[in-house]
Amino acid sequence: MALFLSRVLTLSGRRDNSRFFSSLPQFPYLLMGGKKLGESPEGKIRKHRLFDPTTEETLYSKEKTIPKKLNGQPLVGASQGWIASLENKDLTVHITDVYKPWLSSSKVISLPSIGFKPSTHATRVSFSSSDPVQDDFSVAAKFDEYRLSVCRPCWDSKWTHIETAYSLLPASDLMYSKRDKVFYFTSFKGNYMASLDLSNNFEPEYQHLRLRNLPKIPEVGWEMLDKCFMTHHLVESPSGELFFIKWYTQCIHKEDKDGDLEFIHSNTKRFMIFRQDGMSKDFCYTEDIGDLCIFLSKSEAFCLTASMYPRLKPNSIYYIGPRLGSYDLASGTDRPFTFDRLGDPSLVRTPFWLHPTDPIA
Repeated sequence: MALFLSRVLTLSGRRDNSRFFSSLPQFPYLLMGGKKLGESPEGKIRKHRLFDPTTEETLYSKEKTIPKKLNGQPLVGASQGWIASLENKDLTVHITDVYKPWLSSSKVISLPSIGFKPSTHATRVSFSSSDPVQDDFSVAAKFDEYRLSVCRPCWDSKWTHIETAYSLLPASDLMYSKRDKVFYFTSFKGNYMASLDLSNNFEPEYQHLRLRNLPKIPEVGWEMLDKCFMTHHLVESPSGELFFIKWYTQCIHKEDKDGDLEFIHSNTKRFMIFRQDGMSKDFCYTEDIGDLCIFLSKSEAFCLTASMYPRLKPNSIYYIGPRLGSYDLASGTDRPFTFDRLGDPSLVRTPFWLHPTDPIA
């Protein structure tokens, strides 16, 4: 534990006269980048650019200092409101809450080197706690197509890398279940779900993912979905319900009069969501998740009670991928947010929803 505490760097908040959110409320903001304002002995001074899904507007946080140890580091994932970055030279992983706009002071936690350069752009991380400084927490990550990497910072001086068979690799989101105290992920094609219990052993346990009550879609509709790109996601509600999500996106291209490719983009065709049955453990299709909304991005998926956050739409999925928008599960209506106010989502280098997990600073 003493070794772990020596890896924690605490940063004090800057005092300024900015009119930008001296007490920013906790909301599930989307991190969209930032603006450099200057330098200090501690690091770069920046304002973070955010998107508020309740108002559908972009805004800036108050000034924050990004510590020098994080300068130039690529962001590789986010979980529980914390963001992970990777040191390019020694491959040390750092996690920080400096991007949470409602905090007046921030922390950086240094984890061991992963020992190899990530071989996939689809890196994922998941934390077992929203307060890793106080809690004995665990980290699971996907830095490689063929293995999971796990670390218990209070106890481990290095990462443990777990080989996975290609057909069972965790191609979709990693997630931590507070209900079951395990990490979950799905297989490449979504046929299997695996659990990883670090308190017991370091071997994933696989089970067949059984889907029930599939939606009634005409054959031509299924044929269209078969041509789409599909990703799988697992998410747990605040009350402990587990959901499995299929996200279908369609690639659209346009040619000019000479037949040359003019532009190409993707849009969301459909989401399918399945709720796990508490008895059979099967996942049953539903179009009604009640007073819940789900957030999907390059960060760990999370689920919120909509009524606790004014103007969030219940029974909806907020997403950023090829586009940024919301999807109403009851009507099957996809509503991309206006691009002229947000810019092209494909150019967002930090497509992470920030989970609102902390007391207001």
